[in-house]
Amino acid sequence: MGEAIFSLIPLIPVLLILCIFIFGIGVVRRMERRAEERLKLDKENAALQQQQIQEINNRLTNIEKILKEVD
Repeated sequence: MGEAIFSLIPLIPVLLILCIFIFGIGVVRRMERRAEERLKLDKENAALQQQQIQEINNRLTNIEKILKEVD
């Protein structure tokens, strides 16, 4: 029985390194998911801002037409 315990001791560092590696992979995957979500939100915001700019340009064009008609 005692010999079996001593034969497992060399495996402890390997198991520890394996656990750290698996934990590290999990952390990296979570970071990637968050980065992808942030990128998705940034793209949506950019599209919304582009739409708002286009609407403002349309309004300015209409105002310019009205002012030219008034002159």
